[in-house]
Amino acid sequence: MKKSTTENATSKVASVNPFKPTGKSGGGVAQTMTLTLTENAQQDMVVAPRQVQLVLAYLHEQGGSATVKQIDDFSVTADGDIAWCNASGDAYEQTPSKILRTYISKMRGADDWGKHGVKVLVS
Repeated sequence: MKKSTTENATSKVASVNPFKPTGKSGGGVAQTMTLTLTENAQQDMVVAPRQVQLVLAYLHEQGGSATVKQIDDFSVTADGDIAWCNASGDAYEQTPSKILRTYISKMRGADDWGKHGVKVLVS
């Protein structure tokens, strides 16, 4: 049985996908990345949004240093003042590792916090 030209073209497209990613994600944060609080993190944390402040609290609770995976895991069990939720008590939809994609360059001092300038919260 002979296949139509359209069917042959479709099967060739499916077998060799030219859109396969060629590199690693540019904005991701590896689960194995270790973050450590800096000496000035406590005084400078006021520039950071609540989610970043919670990540700093999780680092403190884990001795001042932890991997991103450990921070994610801790966020699931954190409660009270450091529960992974907004000020109204609604749980955040994003994990700490997802928000770190947005804030890691500021937290490490590579970018500034706008009008607050550069503040290095983690190394």
